[in-house]
Amino acid sequence: MASLEYPRLVSVETTNHCNAKCVFCPNNALARDKGPMTQELFEKIIEECRAFPLPAIEPFLQGDPFSDPKILERLELIRRRLPKTKLRLYTNGYGMAPKKIDAMLGLGIDHLYVSVNTLDPEKYRQVMGIPLARTLDNLAYLTEPSRKGRVANKITFRMTRLGDTTLQEQDDFIRYCKARGVDCFIVGLFNYKGDINSGLPVPSYGCEHVARLDILASGRVTLCCMDQDGQYGWADLNQMSVLEAFNHPMAQRYREFHRSGKRREIDPCGTCNNFWPGFHGLSPVEAAKTGLEYCAYMARHRPNGRKRPRGEGMTRDGLVQLQTKHSAAASAGSYRAAPSGD
Repeated sequence: MASLEYPRLVSVETTNHCNAKCVFCPNNALARDKGPMTQELFEKIIEECRAFPLPAIEPFLQGDPFSDPKILERLELIRRRLPKTKLRLYTNGYGMAPKKIDAMLGLGIDHLYVSVNTLDPEKYRQVMGIPLARTLDNLAYLTEPSRKGRVANKITFRMTRLGDTTLQEQDDFIRYCKARGVDCFIVGLFNYKGDINSGLPVPSYGCEHVARLDILASGRVTLCCMDQDGQYGWADLNQMSVLEAFNHPMAQRYREFHRSGKRREIDPCGTCNNFWPGFHGLSPVEAAKTGLEYCAYMARHRPNGRKRPRGEGMTRDGLVQLQTKHSAAASAGSYRAAPSGD
């Protein structure tokens, strides 16, 4: 019998509503209903996370946390009930108004990530579907020296580099981050297990996502954040505990495939280009091998950082394939059931 494992991260989708419509994100093409997680279920999950040493928690998955009217009280509950767990928050910043920023002071957020993606107002609206000015006003308020360090221990502004993101855009973004006194992170495009066009290939090494537990607003466990509709999920947190879900036979099967170098042999991981490596549960030799493969991938494909555009990946029309696929699947009721553990 396999020994009990603990997740390195639990991600809780408090809502799958989002105020933006980013062209590289499948949120606006979800086949499932949109809505918040019930408070009862949220509190159940947080309490169950107290039963084991949890390194990190993220109240985010598909959707923006500030589209959740209860996000502030939920952040406070996480911090109070899981004081030793790192609390990370991801947002596009549009709904993070000054009043909410003030309410975040002293909450104990460890790392706040804000997806900005471009500083060009016209392209920002094309890419994200919202106006840039309001976001920049919120970020200016956030990063004032008197409050920046009191909102979060660390703040990172993030740019997803599309196929037509120019070097000028990237340089402007780097300078903007430096001027605001925050970390800058530029990253290439993930393909959401093949649903979205991306020029980056599928890595050979195992993915870090199999060592985390991702929970949709309904309570359904999904394979990872790339499995946006829970198509490959295997459990329901309304009926099962966090640790039972993480140690479910199907979860163990995915971890075994990734840890044994067979990532490309299991669906849908074999078509997903998420390039963050998984070291959790590996032996020293296996970890060294994964590290070397990861370094080779980074050197060859440069998925992070400043990079000259090559027309790879997607632009404004790139989400059409995903919307078409999901609309057809939802209408036909053809989303597959959770796979068995056989």
